Amino acid sequence: MNQEDKSRIEELKKSLYSRNTPDIRTHRRLRFQKQEADVITDWEHPQEIEEDIELNKHYKDTSMSFFTKILIGSIVFFLAALGIGAYFIFNGSNIVSANNVDITINGPVSIAGGEPVSFDVQISNQNNIKLQTVDLSVDFPAGTTDADDSLKELKNFRELIPDIESGGVGQKTVRAIVYGEENSKKEIKVSIEYRVKGSNAIFQKEKTFDLLISSSPITLTVSSFKEVNSGQEFEMAVTMNSNSKEVIKSLLLKAVYPFGFTYTSSDLKPVADTTTWRIGDIPPGGKKTIKIKGKLEGQDDEARVFRFTTGAQSVRNDKLIGTEYISSSQEISIRKPFMSIGVALDGDSEVQEYVGSFNNPVKVEVSYFNNLPTSIIDGEIQVKLSGTSFDKVSVAPDQGLYKSADNMIVWNGITTKSLKNIGAGESGRVSFTITPRDLSTSLRPVTNPDLKLDISVKGKRNSESSVPESITSSAARRIKIASNISLGGQVVRSTGPFENSGPIPPRAEQQTTYTVVWTVDNTSSTVANGQVQSSLPPYMKWLGKTDPTSEDITYNKVDNTIVWNVGSLSTYTNGTSRRKQVSFQVGLVPSITQVGQTPVIVNQSTFTAQDDFTGETLKSNLGTLNTRFSADQTFNEGNEKVTN
Repeated sequence: MNQEDKSRIEELKKSLYSRNTPDIRTHRRLRFQKQEADVITDWEHPQEIEEDIELNKHYKDTSMSFFTKILIGSIVFFLAALGIGAYFIFNGSNIVSANNVDITINGPVSIAGGEPVSFDVQISNQNNIKLQTVDLSVDFPAGTTDADDSLKELKNFRELIPDIESGGVGQKTVRAIVYGEENSKKEIKVSIEYRVKGSNAIFQKEKTFDLLISSSPITLTVSSFKEVNSGQEFEMAVTMNSNSKEVIKSLLLKAVYPFGFTYTSSDLKPVADTTTWRIGDIPPGGKKTIKIKGKLEGQDDEARVFRFTTGAQSVRNDKLIGTEYISSSQEISIRKPFMSIGVALDGDSEVQEYVGSFNNPVKVEVSYFNNLPTSIIDGEIQVKLSGTSFDKVSVAPDQGLYKSADNMIVWNGITTKSLKNIGAGESGRVSFTITPRDLSTSLRPVTNPDLKLDISVKGKRNSESSVPESITSSAARRIKIASNISLGGQVVRSTGPFENSGPIPPRAEQQTTYTVVWTVDNTSSTVANGQVQSSLPPYMKWLGKTDPTSEDITYNKVDNTIVWNVGSLSTYTNGTSRRKQVSFQVGLVPSITQVGQTPVIVNQSTFTAQDDFTGETLKSNLGTLNTRFSADQTFNEGNEKVTN
């Protein structure tokens, strides 16, 4: 170590132990910054280090020059592109824009509905290139038909028109018949799609055209009361007037009824349901009216809207409107019935359809109550009787006048003084009886018999706006007549499908066999789920023989029950091949305690079934069957008693 190095070490020691020595980190950082270019890491090869420094400097100068060139080139390219773009923008050479395509529709802005009209559609091309494959489309509003065929609906017209040169105009004339309500606006939309040479892109342009229907070719008006009572039958008149100079062909009328409306009738028979009528052709200036009757039920002050639409029938389905011409609506308010009506059948006032039976009288009570704040004068109650089971001679009115020629019972101020003036809040009742007729023995028996009661109450009150002076309330009831089912049974020995054995009269402690025959019959309505249930006394024996074997009859030896599943049964089976019958064989071994007695062979039997018409469960009972087989021709008195 030379002297100079020792001096440096001594100085370092002094600085380490000195309190006034400045921060060495700051001192060393300052020294490092001052010697940044001259630091030598290899003391043995100073010449090589100098060569590397020169080489790095050369590389740095070279790379900086390369990036500078790229930057300059980018600026030049941007300026060139900007110039070219500006050229095309201001020069417009071969540039396609929808803004340079204009659609013009020349035609009347106001037309008479139902008359043919022509529209000239012009397409102007202001581009510097030709428009190719120009597809013209015209969308028409609902209610438009072909000008050459007024029954053919025209929703859209589409056609390819010739190519349009730069600066040229393409043109097409379109004809149609537009229907609609008077002073209504219709919109026609015209659009084109086109291509240009050298491009696969499809360009589009569209424009709309407003059209005013100055007059309608047909008017549709609905006339009816503005207010009706709930349940009151009323009439609506729907009138179609032609304003067209041409015949309006193949018209249909379609109704949309509100909730609570029940169609009753119309003077023109509907097509397939109760909402569509075929009007046919209406000549120029012609008129057709349909009258529709029905009942509207609902709560007080409810408003219901009826809607009607008329148009040409569809080509595909002549029961549907293909092109709608015009529609109209009518609002009717429901008012609380001026008089409430109650109908009780044998004391039951809840059910709409009561189930009765043949030859069993039904007592009918009609009650009324005045809901108005004023009196009702000249009150009258009418009951119209009808139905397949109606028997004129069975009607017995209380006080009322029975008009048998009209099948009607009438109560008024003459027959019933309380009806002459019914005060506000007053009530009353009238009654009669009627007996359903048994049709099973008639030459032409009917199925599903019933009785119908149509009840109406009339009266007068002070007239009000849009309310009839003569006011009515109505109600209806139906009495369904249940079918009569029957179960018959007999005991035989010499007849039937089985050979019987044993002593006759039966002897104690010896077996005698018998054949039991069950027969079921039905009258006016088909029945289902028929079943016969019975049982054998404990001293009887089931022998397991049944006929026909196809019948579903079972025996339970645990409790001696017999079940015959009859199933369904047709109408009026008595004396026909449609009746059902089953036979089974049993054995009797009497005890000595039964000597002198007539033992029971089969206990009481019950036949049940469900009436398909009334939904009621029907029942027929058969008493016990014993050893007295009197239905057999070989039977003699005394053959039924047990002997020793």
